[in-house]
Amino acid sequence: MTTRHDDHEDPSVHSFILAGKDTVFGHHLAMFGMAEHRYQVLVEYDLPTDIVDIYLKDQADRPASWHAVRNTENMVLPPIGDGSVTEYPARLDRVTQTGNGEDRIWEPISGGFTARIRRVLTFRRFSDEPFPAHLTYLLFGKGGEAHLTHRLVQRPHFEQIITLPQVPDGVTQADLAAAPELSIPAVPDNGHDGLPWTTRPLPARSYDALLHRTTGEPEPITLDLGDERWWNITTLNA
Repeated sequence: MTTRHDDHEDPSVHSFILAGKDTVFGHHLAMFGMAEHRYQVLVEYDLPTDIVDIYLKDQADRPASWHAVRNTENMVLPPIGDGSVTEYPARLDRVTQTGNGEDRIWEPISGGFTARIRRVLTFRRFSDEPFPAHLTYLLFGKGGEAHLTHRLVQRPHFEQIITLPQVPDGVTQADLAAAPELSIPAVPDNGHDGLPWTTRPLPARSYDALLHRTTGEPEPITLDLGDERWWNITTLNA
């Protein structure tokens, strides 16, 4: 694809990295430099049972790889955001790192199917929003499963999805459904001095965090980290 830096949005291919087992979520792979990909989107999928089975088996067999739902007919994202599009033709991809870890191979591992969106948790077009003072994630999940995805702002930022070992104490099912922001006061963000995030910003296994609901004061919680489900600093910042 040719890099564009205007606001014209061409129909395109959009990959959503998957997280979750009992409930499958998809996070759109964004690109700051292309208008059609300049969105942070988080959805809860309703995928066919056979596709979920393929995804879970392949994830168990290849834990170092990631998986993505990829549309098979070009589309734009705003109709997903406004709810006028709730399903689209897709395939399931396996994504495997090669070489220096930033090169990846995308392999289709399913035939065509209809990807249905049960809910849109987050849909946000990037703007000139300033960097936050501290590292900020979106917390989401359902039941006993909880995940984090880095809240994207502008270059240089990083995509990261982490599955937590358990739902943090103090976090409710309503919280997980709302995908609230969660900040980590001990780790600054503020643009990283304009330098790429070449190393993971959360090397410890546990952090003090603040849960930011839409009302009330931020609630302190203890955040225990689990498996990383995605990391990208290259195509995002192109």
